[in-house]
Amino acid sequence: MIGRHADLHIYREIFRSQDFARVVCGVLPIPVALALMETPSPFPANLSWGSILLLISIAINGLPIIAKAAKGLWAREINVDELVSIAIIACLLTGNYLEGAIVSAIMVFGALLEEAVSDSARNSIRALVEVTPTTAVLEVDGKEMVTDVKRVTRGDILVIRAGDTIPVDGTIIAGGTSVDEASITGESIPVDKGVEDAVYAGTLCVNGFIKVRADRVGDDSTIGRIIQMVNAAELQKTDSGKIVDRYAAWFTPIVLGIAVLTYLVTGDITRSITVLIVGCPCSFLLASPVSTVAAIGRAAKSGILIKGGKYLENVAAASAFFFDKTGTITSGEPQIIAVRPANGHDEQSVLCMAASVEKGSLHPLGIAIVNKAKTMGYAFEAAGDIHTEPGRGICGLVAGQKVEIAASATPDENGYTNVDVLVDGTTAGTISLQDTPRSTAAKTVAALRAEGIRDLVILSGDQPHSVRKIAEEVGITQYHAAQKPGEKLNAISAYGNDSVVYVGDGINDAPALKSASTGIAMGLRGADVALETADIVLMNDRLDLLPFLVRLGRKMSRIIRINILLSFGINAIALVASSMGLLTPILGAVTHNIGSILVVSLAASIRFSKDE
Repeated sequence: MIGRHADLHIYREIFRSQDFARVVCGVLPIPVALALMETPSPFPANLSWGSILLLISIAINGLPIIAKAAKGLWAREINVDELVSIAIIACLLTGNYLEGAIVSAIMVFGALLEEAVSDSARNSIRALVEVTPTTAVLEVDGKEMVTDVKRVTRGDILVIRAGDTIPVDGTIIAGGTSVDEASITGESIPVDKGVEDAVYAGTLCVNGFIKVRADRVGDDSTIGRIIQMVNAAELQKTDSGKIVDRYAAWFTPIVLGIAVLTYLVTGDITRSITVLIVGCPCSFLLASPVSTVAAIGRAAKSGILIKGGKYLENVAAASAFFFDKTGTITSGEPQIIAVRPANGHDEQSVLCMAASVEKGSLHPLGIAIVNKAKTMGYAFEAAGDIHTEPGRGICGLVAGQKVEIAASATPDENGYTNVDVLVDGTTAGTISLQDTPRSTAAKTVAALRAEGIRDLVILSGDQPHSVRKIAEEVGITQYHAAQKPGEKLNAISAYGNDSVVYVGDGINDAPALKSASTGIAMGLRGADVALETADIVLMNDRLDLLPFLVRLGRKMSRIIRINILLSFGINAIALVASSMGLLTPILGAVTHNIGSILVVSLAASIRFSKDE
């Protein structure tokens, strides 16, 4: 089973480790001891040379286990080491040195193997750490100098050439290149970048030459925050994991009770020792965390960042997916169809005033307006005193006048998205925009239905005709238009928060993302906000990965349940067999580790889940 689910480098790491060297040093005396069991030594207590060698073996491999158990007891924390420690001490007191030595070696080596196979599940997470370079090339007074990346500060100018890994988040101020963003988005196709475009730490400069102004460095960079988020996710327990922890606390006293009862009934101390060995709930405790880490690591490989295993469990159990429209179901790149001035204004003034207010906006509609004004060659300055009212619009001061951009109340039979531009409360004009569904949206909707998701709903602040048009194009029959943030919350609450997944662009969806059982954000356009508000982030904006996410969550939950039942069954059968004398301490140690490694291997198999 191990060879089927683990990479060969795992074994190389084991063989090179100091712990493995210690295990070997503890095992080598055992075969020699067997040959010298009858050879007397000059030491008292009638110890043979063989017994002395076995005691040395126990000291090397067994004492660390006993020390760890003692440390746990001192801290008033009960862990599984107590049971094995008592078994080893019992072997010493009863003169079963051979069993004590072999059990100690098997338990330590088994723990090493479990850790190695478990660590294979973290390969994707470890890869995130390794992509960030340790040095950077700074430009200072026209000269280049190599420095530690930790010394780079915001505002520094970095020189990056083809083949270099970008060390910071920043903005290109000169040059052009193609950037491989696979480490963040999971997409291996390079993205063309030019002046004023953003680049991210840990991504690869494929060709060309660029100068980058550092905006965020170290832990504050996107890759740094991703690493922090994924590491924190490992510490979060799934609901299954919490159940395991609750019952695991009873294992030690119950197994101790069975061991004492076995001795009182049979009078055979060897049986009691075996009960203590097989009763350790290692595999039971490993059932959830290793599966969770494997699933989170597999998702990261596809550019999906998950803040905890419980959110995958929620996705697996969800019966409804609620979607924002703009930037989620649609491509988020709307085009301006028409500008209709009113009350004495012309197209240029309407567009310039709107662009002034929207300058710096992350919303797709705002970006479209600003880009249109730039394309037309219009000059405009950023507005002052800007205020945003989620679900309503944005306003600011332009040349002393209050300019508002708000969703139009006038219906559009063509399905366009209309926004009104108001100056001091009077309509100056209306801008009509059209967005198109993502190319994968209809396929994603069909695939989610095939996975058994019962309700697929669009919640949008846009006008009814526009929302209906997009919903019909992608195959969604349930939709709610003109929704303000509070109304989105009400819709989610009315359905039942525990079974709803909300998918948004992460820019103006914070309340909805937080109110659903799991919030999923499209991270490519607004990664900063998405990383803060969402439970899961699609860093590559691939909506078509949602069905994979559902399957991954279900597979993780299924393997956790299988592992819990498997480990409980193995422990129960082994306890009965030990109390009946069918297992020796040595066979008990082997059985114990087989169960643990089997559980870990099943969990590690999650790494091989396919996107399709």
